[in-house]
Amino acid sequence: MNKRINFCFLVAVLLTLSACNQESSTSTDSPTTKQLVYGMNSEIEKVNPVLDESQEIDTLLFRGLTKPDAENQVTSDLAKSWEISDDQLIYTFILREDATWQDGELVTAEDVKFTFDQIQSPETNTPIAGEFNEIASVEVTGEYEIKMTLHRPFPPLLDKLKIGIVPEHLLSNEDLNTTNFNQNPVGNGPFKLKKWEADHTITLERNEEYYGIAPKLDEVVFKAVPDANTRILQLKTGEIDLALVEPNQLAGINENDPYSVYEVPTADYRAVMYNFNLPLFQDRRVRQAMNYAVNRDELVKGILAEKGEAAYGPLQKSWAGTSNGEEYTYNPQKARQLLAEAGWVKGTDGTLMKEGKRFEFELVSPIQDTVRVALANVVSEQLKPFGIVANPKPIDQNAINYEAEEALIIGWGSEFDPDDHTYRLFHSSEIGDGQYNFGSYQNEKVDELLLKARTTTNTDERKAYYQQFQEEITNDPPYNFLVYLEALYGVNEDVSGISTRTLGHHGFGVLWNIEEWDKE
Repeated sequence: MNKRINFCFLVAVLLTLSACNQESSTSTDSPTTKQLVYGMNSEIEKVNPVLDESQEIDTLLFRGLTKPDAENQVTSDLAKSWEISDDQLIYTFILREDATWQDGELVTAEDVKFTFDQIQSPETNTPIAGEFNEIASVEVTGEYEIKMTLHRPFPPLLDKLKIGIVPEHLLSNEDLNTTNFNQNPVGNGPFKLKKWEADHTITLERNEEYYGIAPKLDEVVFKAVPDANTRILQLKTGEIDLALVEPNQLAGINENDPYSVYEVPTADYRAVMYNFNLPLFQDRRVRQAMNYAVNRDELVKGILAEKGEAAYGPLQKSWAGTSNGEEYTYNPQKARQLLAEAGWVKGTDGTLMKEGKRFEFELVSPIQDTVRVALANVVSEQLKPFGIVANPKPIDQNAINYEAEEALIIGWGSEFDPDDHTYRLFHSSEIGDGQYNFGSYQNEKVDELLLKARTTTNTDERKAYYQQFQEEITNDPPYNFLVYLEALYGVNEDVSGISTRTLGHHGFGVLWNIEEWDKE
């Protein structure tokens, strides 16, 4: 009796263990989700390429007529081909017929027309409208055919058409600035929205109906991690797989950490933007003097850990860049001479005075960006010996009033056509109403040169106009250009497929070949 009970008990135990082992084996053999977590510097408030085109998430959800390749040259995307008229005023695009929206509807020429009509509509009031103001009309000439007619030849057009197309059937009766679509986007890209959480963490999942190369990753998560030290900690623990790393953090990274740092060249510069509504900055000699007073080499060495270079203008990294910008190498004697010519003399406390007013202003930087905060602090110290009081003021980036701050550490730069981040920043038509000429810079010669440069078809002539533009802003500085950065990305060692190319401002573009990324 006891032997039988023991035998039954033994059989029961063995069956239980067998079942457990089978469950364990099944669990081990089942595929795991390949998920990439991107630790972002800030929260994503809305996703709609018509409203802005400077978010990494946009290209994962929305694709445009064109896209940049590994060398940042234009290649086809939604538009499989195009023809340009002899006078370069009419572009005819043939769309691919296998692209669908993530709700199953086809992407057609009506969507393309709708997108550009919305960008140009005053009711939308998007800050990127100026990028497309040379488009006179967009006509649907077939279900998958579009004709764009221009006011003047516009060589940058194909580059700019990488802007994501949005669905007409979902947005035709919506206010694009307030629509619920901006938090529930329906796109045509390699990923689609899975969930948008209350803390602004956004999870995308692979779009199985995407017309292009199928992504190897199952999911991409955009997680806001504003603090740079927290990003490093979460890279170490594996909570995130990708994040920007600050130059001052490099020394603390060791070979045993479970991530590597990719050093990526950029066209990303930092500068002091002047507010031209203030009388203090209206005398160009003052701005020239401040440019001579800054020691850029010290900034590169001390703040960037030599992961960058001195900046002298906005086109330094462009094919249209010039080499004469180094006129503003550190020259204390020239700086003092110009300040004296402008009528500024030192008062009893060493601060420059003119007509009873002190040479003093606030130098704002976003507190979340440690590099910009450091630049503001060091530039302030470098200006002190000249009697200039620049009071560093780090504030939350969401509280910055770009058009009202006295001076601001700004960041721009484009790896694409030189028209990008020049016309929109320095042309007087881009002042006010949420446009990008935040400092209200006005110079008639600059306006003329930038218009000629964007509407001239000959590349050599375009380059000559941009060289003249560089000379003019050297003479009449809109900014005090400081440094160009290298983008430093911490990447989990289990992630592969990353292909680096020259990136744009804020390091945007690192996900350009996301379809090829993988994770073990």
